[in-house]
Amino acid sequence: MDGKNSTNEYENKVTASKHLERVAVIEGLRTPFVKAFGVFETESALSLSVRVVTELVTRTGIQANEIDECIWGVVVPQVKNANLAREIILFAGLPHNIPGFTLNKACDSSLQTIEIAANKIQLGKNQLILAGGVEVLSDVPLPFSEDARIFFTKLSKAKTFGQKLNLLKTFSPKWLLPKAPSITEPFTGMTMGDHSEVMAVKNNISRKRQDELAFISHKNASYAWSKGYFKDEVIPVWSGKDKSVFVEKDNIVRSDTTIEALSQLKPVFDRKNGTQTAGNSSSLTDGASGVILASESYAKKNNLNIMGFILDSYTCAVNPNDQLLIGPAYVIPKLCQRNNLKLEDIDIFEIHEAFASQVLSCVDALNNETFCREKLKLNGVFGKIPMEKLNIQGGSLAIGHPFGATGARLVANALRIGKRLQKKYAIVTACAAGGIGMGILLETNL
Repeated sequence: MDGKNSTNEYENKVTASKHLERVAVIEGLRTPFVKAFGVFETESALSLSVRVVTELVTRTGIQANEIDECIWGVVVPQVKNANLAREIILFAGLPHNIPGFTLNKACDSSLQTIEIAANKIQLGKNQLILAGGVEVLSDVPLPFSEDARIFFTKLSKAKTFGQKLNLLKTFSPKWLLPKAPSITEPFTGMTMGDHSEVMAVKNNISRKRQDELAFISHKNASYAWSKGYFKDEVIPVWSGKDKSVFVEKDNIVRSDTTIEALSQLKPVFDRKNGTQTAGNSSSLTDGASGVILASESYAKKNNLNIMGFILDSYTCAVNPNDQLLIGPAYVIPKLCQRNNLKLEDIDIFEIHEAFASQVLSCVDALNNETFCREKLKLNGVFGKIPMEKLNIQGGSLAIGHPFGATGARLVANALRIGKRLQKKYAIVTACAAGGIGMGILLETNL
């Protein structure tokens, strides 16, 4: 066999990466997002996730035996379900041959599951994938102290009664006190709220602007609920020990809030000089969210509805000691540059509202010449995002923020808004612990 024929033979065999599939979003659903330690206090990450996945499969009518994988995100470690994604498949009654894996990328977790799923489909490795995430902070595992861990480990290894008795003599009842989960950044020792306070000062974000953004978030979310814009996105859940509690709406949204009421709230992080309050910060939230992604060819072959397409994704990281939550300001220009788009080409911006000061810092940075020149290497400013294009149906300040679930909510919500308003391009982005930022560029299927 000559060299030419040999080359042709290999070219014919290696086909997996030659054709890049378009990645379609078939459906996106979520549970209501509710305050933690409330109506979902008897739920678990598994129970809410199974509810979402079951509804996704039922509503779309996809063939369950053709699902290639389930990829799910959760931030607070689930000791009961180490690989939550696989347990979702099994407890949802889906075919046992569907694999699954679970990941943690902080508040970007479900955006990351969507990116991984999209990449697999784009390369032709898979054609139908479940992706999403969940957080049930009402069900946070409470670890014991280090002393308790060491004691119980030694006790389990003791071989004789005498050895066990000697160990028991050293036991201290205080070791049984659970250790509260840490909410600080390991690298900086500061909480997210502390970092947001730093950003507010550094970027001159006033308390007034923060409260105004929080008010707009609640106003937009309340309006969307009143108009029924969430009815196709949010699935009801029967909750409680006897499943007698019917939860059909987000319960953090305040239709009656006012800027005056928000302005009366006390700072919660820097109590003396701070501007971050319970009103302009996202709440601890329970909820699950997920999407079904498919190759465009598979979707068309099976006559599946297509909400839109995943065009691109990008992740950045910054120095946590600087502006921990500034990631979206890096992500948005990069997604535009890589896809030959300008700011004005983007019709919908979904920026996760961890804190009002964080969102406003990102928006201001994109219109700041120094930031754009030094950090983004641009010749001028990227531009100012029109507020009427930002979080059109409310953001995390009003809707809530289950860490692992927010990203999938943003994707489904942006595509529904695009369809309703007949708009084409959307960017969804979120900051995350460790100084990470991530975003996805979407195209509505008009």
